[in-house]
Amino acid sequence: MEAKQETNPAARDLRFDTLRGLFLVCMTVNHLPTELRGVTDQPLGVFTAAEGFVFLSGLMAGWVYTRKRRAGGPGALWSAAVGRARLIYAWHAAAFAAAFLCVKATEYACGFCSMDVPRLFFEHPAAALGLGLTLLYQPGLLDLLPMYCGFVILLPAVIGGLESGRRWIVLSASAAVWLAAQWAPALDAARIYPVNLGSFNLLAWQFIFVAGVAIGHARASGIAQVSRPSPWALTAAATVAAYGIGIRHANWPSLWPDAVFGVLLNKPALGLLRMADFGCVAYLVAVLGARFPWALSARPLAFLGRNSLLAVATQSVAITELLQFPALFATAAGRTLVALASVALLFAAAAARLRLSRLPAPALPSIANPVSQADGWGLSPTR
Repeated sequence: MEAKQETNPAARDLRFDTLRGLFLVCMTVNHLPTELRGVTDQPLGVFTAAEGFVFLSGLMAGWVYTRKRRAGGPGALWSAAVGRARLIYAWHAAAFAAAFLCVKATEYACGFCSMDVPRLFFEHPAAALGLGLTLLYQPGLLDLLPMYCGFVILLPAVIGGLESGRRWIVLSASAAVWLAAQWAPALDAARIYPVNLGSFNLLAWQFIFVAGVAIGHARASGIAQVSRPSPWALTAAATVAAYGIGIRHANWPSLWPDAVFGVLLNKPALGLLRMADFGCVAYLVAVLGARFPWALSARPLAFLGRNSLLAVATQSVAITELLQFPALFATAAGRTLVALASVALLFAAAAARLRLSRLPAPALPSIANPVSQADGWGLSPTR
């Protein structure tokens, strides 16, 4: 979820925008069948860019919306959260409709519909549109923004609890819900089809978002968090991070039976090892960023990070369309070019949005101008 931009660009933290832009690039590449995924998919352990993106979105939301609450009270926070949820839903609805139209246009033009696109689009088009716009059908690539809508609505309650000094109660309650999600029976998608609530388990993913909100709230309160890291904390975090990298890239043996190991690494429910690995790497990155801010600052990526809603919507539509043409991915060169072009498209869309935002508004006629007294069509009044 993208936190609302502040009126003062200097108040933004280039490091956060840079990381968010990097996560967007990684997620885009990871959604395509390309060899570049060897670099972008779980490069630092057993977690993906999605975890980082959701966590950082929570952090920025906690930072920005805490100040909104302090400036305008709970009512202002609630209004801002509802307004943001409406905007996120609007982006999702636009992306869903655009993806649907692209699929149908390809089906009409080519006479076929690829099995790599949401099957309800061509099996029951009307049902797909109806369920999609009511958030009851969230196929792959189109399930991220609906999750954010729910998380944004949580902000008033979460920030309210943090502001009242109940930080550990808020975090404990969120952790308890996440823990319950680990033991909840898996949902049989075939039983509820065509309803599809996406690949993210909201009861689990809310924990990583709420943790981010808590850190953002502390930042807004001026509480230093990694300025003086403990050597013991650094050692423990480095050990877990090294083990995660070893599992991912060096085939290190598991310390648990396969059945348990699978639960610990579960992505939809954010398994314990996945969460621990992410938390440790995030801590180490935060320490690095606090000591060497320049290491996490790249203006092109930060530019993309400031347009995250647009980027998520753009890549959802573009990749849904691209996956309909297997010939594009027939060779390694083709797969690489498509992935690079998809990433370039994100930057192009963000640049186009910036250019449009800078266009001068149409000049309105002056009241003193006789044309302003016209009949509403810009015609001079008759004499």
